[in-house]
Amino acid sequence: MAPKLFRKLPPLDLVTTVLLGIGFTGITDTKLFTLDDIKLSTIETWAPLLEPYYLPCKSKRYFESLDRRRIITILRHILPLHGFRLETYERIVQGRKRTVYQIHPATPQTVILGEEIQVLFL
Repeated sequence: MAPKLFRKLPPLDLVTTVLLGIGFTGITDTKLFTLDDIKLSTIETWAPLLEPYYLPCKSKRYFESLDRRRIITILRHILPLHGFRLETYERIVQGRKRTVYQIHPATPQTVILGEEIQVLFL
């Protein structure tokens, strides 16, 4: 996915800056959130830093009019590059069916605990 969307891969500290800007405590924050929980007030701080990493045609598409749905799409692009994914669930909140999102490690024990994987061929 990276060569199709990005000129070069965004570093982990930039991804963390984006997450902090939209209301998370970091890349390992696993709280459930909806579109309404995403803070739009900090777009001007992190969007210009992330936009140069995208290919020009893709940056025009995703950064021209940033809203909460586009931010979810950007999270879907940048989280897998660092071993995480954005899970989507449907929940009933206050009597309404809503889409709820949560950040998960791609491989839960190895990413969070920092364990090494050993593969033995017999």
